[in-house]
Amino acid sequence: MRKWLFATTLIAVLVGTAWASDRKMDISIDQNPAVTGDTVRFECSATGEWDTPLAHAQITIWNASADRLIRGRDMQIDGLTATYAYTIPPGETAGRWDAQCRIDDGHKRGRIKVSFDVTEAAAGDPGADPGDTGNSSGTTAHESIQAYDGPQTCVACHQGSAREMLDSLHMKWAGPTTELTNTNGDELGKAVAGINTFCTYAMSSKGACFSCHVRADGNAPHAPDVNDVDCLMCHNDTYQRKFITDPDSALTVTNVAGETRTYLFGKVDAQGNYTSVPDFAKMPAGTTMTMLAQGVHKPTRISCLRCHAKAGGGDWTKRGDMGLSTAAPTVLEDVHMSPDPGGADLSCIACHATNGHKIGGRGIDLRQTEAPDPKCTDCHSATPHSNATTNRHAAGQVACQVCHIREFGKGGATEMSRDWLEPHWNPAFCAGQGGFVGHELKVANVAPEYTWFDGTSYVYNIGETIQPGDNGVYTMAKAHGAAFDGKSKIVPIKRHATVMPLHDSGKMVPPAIMWMFMTGDFDQAVQKGMAEQGMSGGYTMVDADAEMLITHGVEPKSMAPSCKECHDNSGETPETGGMVPFGRLGYHTWPDKVKNCTLCHGAKEMSWQRMHDVHADDGSSEEAIACQSCHTSEPTGFVKSTADLCNDCHRYKNPNGFDADDHKEHIEEEVDCSRCHQF
Repeated sequence: MRKWLFATTLIAVLVGTAWASDRKMDISIDQNPAVTGDTVRFECSATGEWDTPLAHAQITIWNASADRLIRGRDMQIDGLTATYAYTIPPGETAGRWDAQCRIDDGHKRGRIKVSFDVTEAAAGDPGADPGDTGNSSGTTAHESIQAYDGPQTCVACHQGSAREMLDSLHMKWAGPTTELTNTNGDELGKAVAGINTFCTYAMSSKGACFSCHVRADGNAPHAPDVNDVDCLMCHNDTYQRKFITDPDSALTVTNVAGETRTYLFGKVDAQGNYTSVPDFAKMPAGTTMTMLAQGVHKPTRISCLRCHAKAGGGDWTKRGDMGLSTAAPTVLEDVHMSPDPGGADLSCIACHATNGHKIGGRGIDLRQTEAPDPKCTDCHSATPHSNATTNRHAAGQVACQVCHIREFGKGGATEMSRDWLEPHWNPAFCAGQGGFVGHELKVANVAPEYTWFDGTSYVYNIGETIQPGDNGVYTMAKAHGAAFDGKSKIVPIKRHATVMPLHDSGKMVPPAIMWMFMTGDFDQAVQKGMAEQGMSGGYTMVDADAEMLITHGVEPKSMAPSCKECHDNSGETPETGGMVPFGRLGYHTWPDKVKNCTLCHGAKEMSWQRMHDVHADDGSSEEAIACQSCHTSEPTGFVKSTADLCNDCHRYKNPNGFDADDHKEHIEEEVDCSRCHQF
């Protein structure tokens, strides 16, 4: 058992309204000295008069050469404690390192710095993690492997990593839903209450959807153990596997074409375990499992795309911003991941950083969040442009992806809709036995839609009731956000449309989707799905869709739109006047007093561009005000009696003394108009 050690040098700075003596901070590290190649764990805790839980916690780490290795990386928060696990890169400089933790509780903030020692890993050190001994490929230590006996060969040396995997999303297909608006953070995912607008209910697929799963036993109903972790799925790109076919599983059906077909499925034992074995037919001749174990490496783009490129049933089908070509994209397809001249040649894990085998990056339509989401500012400045106006866009309402991802489906056609009532035969389905899928509309080089997104979303879960939108469509995944709320940004999305069975109870029916694949009869799949869920009564087919964040496929900065591609400098650019639909996004909603400039002061005459430059908050103007102060509807009254209104925020404030200057001060301090006004 490791003992927590407090480092020798601590510097704390506290900022806020309370006396510093009422609030304290501690920072500790579980290894001092730490060893290159090892994973060390930092813990930052707050005591005294802090609000719980903490709102934010970030860590910055410098090496012995004072090079900043990570900057402002989000820590995992649990009440008044924040933790972060960091693997010291092999070959890094030994010596005195520094780490700084910054926390705030929404009102008060503080930071604390710690110094600690780092030493080089000794050759053959039994405490070092094999494969992390200075060779980036990891092959030096692994070449000593003489035989491979399944996952237990890896676990023998990597017990800690295997235990981390047991609690990971990639192992469980579920995780905490802290960024969903329709849950209480419950642990949900594809394996737990998951249903989507593509292949619907993965758990009814009889193993078809488990072929990508890192769990060696498929997705058995019981909790996995460390020997179920198929490490090679992520750590060797040559490795291929398959499930053992059960000859006793033969099932004969008659499909919608009047054909009789017999299907075989993976062998499952009494506990629900599938048995996976190497598929040497799909690997180079002469490949052995020992060779694969000796050649393990950190995940590459190919490693991740093994599963993610063909999500939804085919290359580029689901996400719209990645496919098989993303393994080596052109600069125009993805400047971040392109190995070509001008590309950054980044791996997936360069942005989707891992911490204890937990990976951040959720988008809109996924349920679980197991690690902090990547941000552009993890690598780029918050003011990345030379132009102050453009920087105002980046710092304000416009996500970087809006200007830097003009199209998606650039490496292949992506599915925009699927109609289950129009079955189409696909010979590759059902492990090459052939199957029916709904008619797919696939399009390449698609212009995105745009919506507001504050980082949280609604995603439908099995068992919930669902209501249609104003257009009659049942949206199963929708970004949460609002214009000018101070949190949301405009983001590009792919909207995927489908038809879904809605039960009389108002709940979506999870179809037994394998019956659709085998027979092409979606009604049969729905009826069997209702039986599995214990649902009686009837159902109707309804139009449904899902919003999906487009965030891969960044283009060279030379392809970013000019101002005129979005704006006509009138302040009311028509819907058809540019790439972004400002009217639908709420930009053209404002009181008459905003138009004649009498909301805060006397009437003035000024061009729209000049007026906006003076008032927009780019940090350079003393008159800068929050966007939502102008971009709002006409107030209809106050939220409560004015005699008591000011007391909500101020003590003993005389409402009769409130004047135009007070109103302007509230606007400049970005007080949300809805705190006082009804709309």
